[in-house]
Amino acid sequence: MKNLKKVSAIVLSTLFATMQIATATMDTGLGAGNGGAVINNATGGFVGMDTGLNSATLNFDANSHVNWNTLNVNGNETLNFNAVNGANGLTVLNTVNQGMSNIYGQINANSGIGKLIISNPNGVLFDGARFTTAGDTMITTKNMMGVDVNNITDGNWGTFVDTATGDLVKVQVLNNSDFTVGGEFKIVAPKIVGESSKISAGNGLKLVTANGQDYLLQNQALAEKKGVTFLKAMNIDGNVEIVNNVGALSISDGTKIDGDLNAEVGGLGLIYGADENNKVEITGDADIKAHGQQLILRNAKVDGNVDMSNDGGYVEINNVKVGKDANLTTTGWQPINHKKFNHFVHVNGNTDIGGDLNIESSQNIHIGNYKVTNDPYATGSANKWEGNLLPGKLTVGGDINAKVTDGGHVMTTIDTTAKNVNYEAKSHIENGRVYGGNILSDDKATITANTYKFKSDGYIGGIKSSDAAKVDDKIIHLMEEYQFIPDDTSSHEYMNINGGTISKIETPKKSAAGNDVQVYIKSNNDLLVNGANAGVINLVAPDKKITVTGPNVHAKEINVGGRTGTLQLDFPSRDFTTNYTNIKDGVVKTIKPTDEITYELTNAPEGYNAPDFKQTDGTQTTYLVGPDREVPPPPEENPNPPKDDNVRVKNWVPDDPMKPLVNTPVAFAADLDDDDPSPCRKNVDGSVTVVRAYPVVK
Repeated sequence: MKNLKKVSAIVLSTLFATMQIATATMDTGLGAGNGGAVINNATGGFVGMDTGLNSATLNFDANSHVNWNTLNVNGNETLNFNAVNGANGLTVLNTVNQGMSNIYGQINANSGIGKLIISNPNGVLFDGARFTTAGDTMITTKNMMGVDVNNITDGNWGTFVDTATGDLVKVQVLNNSDFTVGGEFKIVAPKIVGESSKISAGNGLKLVTANGQDYLLQNQALAEKKGVTFLKAMNIDGNVEIVNNVGALSISDGTKIDGDLNAEVGGLGLIYGADENNKVEITGDADIKAHGQQLILRNAKVDGNVDMSNDGGYVEINNVKVGKDANLTTTGWQPINHKKFNHFVHVNGNTDIGGDLNIESSQNIHIGNYKVTNDPYATGSANKWEGNLLPGKLTVGGDINAKVTDGGHVMTTIDTTAKNVNYEAKSHIENGRVYGGNILSDDKATITANTYKFKSDGYIGGIKSSDAAKVDDKIIHLMEEYQFIPDDTSSHEYMNINGGTISKIETPKKSAAGNDVQVYIKSNNDLLVNGANAGVINLVAPDKKITVTGPNVHAKEINVGGRTGTLQLDFPSRDFTTNYTNIKDGVVKTIKPTDEITYELTNAPEGYNAPDFKQTDGTQTTYLVGPDREVPPPPEENPNPPKDDNVRVKNWVPDDPMKPLVNTPVAFAADLDDDDPSPCRKNVDGSVTVVRAYPVVK
């Protein structure tokens, strides 16, 4: 081994302390044919270099700043940073003057190096590299030439754009590179790319692609147009934090994060797998904030909680499995602007949430999604929206709470299952126009829950197709234009639920135009309604039972239609009128709030029902029943009945139950016919004698 030490460590340390200069130019011998690795000078605790076959070891006994003319390592080479003489917790700053650093080989730092920093304003490439440090590591394109090694700051941007490619200057980790960092691993650059590599960071991986002020000073427009943080097919062991104030974030295709993901993105945020076989997987929580455009989690699995918020665009989860709760939020109202991404939350694909799903959007919430085939603002086609609703299924282990706060709809167009469902939609009025405020569905999706709560500033129900437009086109128009549902019922259809209890239906009684606000709900199984404060409620449960009960149900009307099996109104004090088609004669029957519903009224010959109730196919009638009969308690038995040999019993004549009962004496065992072992004897007159054993006298 060739030893290039010039002076002792003590003499060299003293020299550095007084003169703050270091060795002359030193060629490590690494990176031959690839730009080389040449030290320009080193200050502070650098005490010399050892070289060997395809290796170079830099030794330090105090904090040091190593300035490189070029820094490159070939595939079969190793660069070591080594704390000596018992030094511990050292900071070694490496700054590079010329060209991108191409690291194809291995870089190591021993346990005495507390923080290793490589700063190259021209970019850094790790391609098939190996990197092992015991402490913290920072790779950056920030210019840190003038930074005091004893007082590290992130420095200022040097070169922002790669003039050769026109792209942002970047740090890249590619092609099975393998990083093992004992402390925090931090990458700071205008653009960061990681692909098909492994990173293990004991105190987490932090990726910083910008601070907003630097982008404003340099070239914000370029940053907005280009993606700045890319992770593809990465395997990361440890928590990941991403700071991306301007530009796009992409985490894709089989990336696995064994820890939490905490990200903030100023532009487009995409966390997605290309398909089921290339899902993004996160074993901890995912907390992602966006400030504009789209924030999408697609083809992903998150074992913990998911929190996604966007204050300038929309949020989407699609074909996602979440182990715990999912919280999706958009904030801030804005008028319709077809050049921007408006405030939406989409839940689509086959999505499974283990805990609760909480959605709060300033405008639209869509459990489902659609593909637009004709955008009238793009094609100039007379304001005609066309497209197709997309398939999917949503399963929630806990509750769904979906709330629109400022002028949108809660729309459901895929089958949805949860323990309890709570939907709320508030409208927005500006310049005389009403935006949104409805709870809607198509004519196919079914919502399944134990209990349902619906609160809307307008219509609650489904959408019906017409000669002018199919359901899909109507829904796209409603969502894209935040259209308030008109007062007329030409578009009204039932919203499908799968039975259970509706504990809240809340709407205004009248619309702004003075018309009754409508609610349309269809149940596939028995339905209990025990809470409402609405205008006109229309219910149907084909061949099933609807029960409307309790003092907390208030409406102008409750109409029961279709071929509902049974309607039960079981309390006397009602403040709504009920309309249904009578099973007795097929005539619409109106029950006023003051009408008392009794068994005699519903089942007697003069009542509302046919005596021989039977619903048949094709009918549109309902069987009305009153309150459940009170069942009298059984008579109490005397635990000590009197002993009487002459006890009389009622006659038992099973072959003629209408025959009058008679009393018969008790026969004793002495009178029994040996050929008749039964305990009862049938007499000639048709009566029965109960036989008792012959009394034994002692």
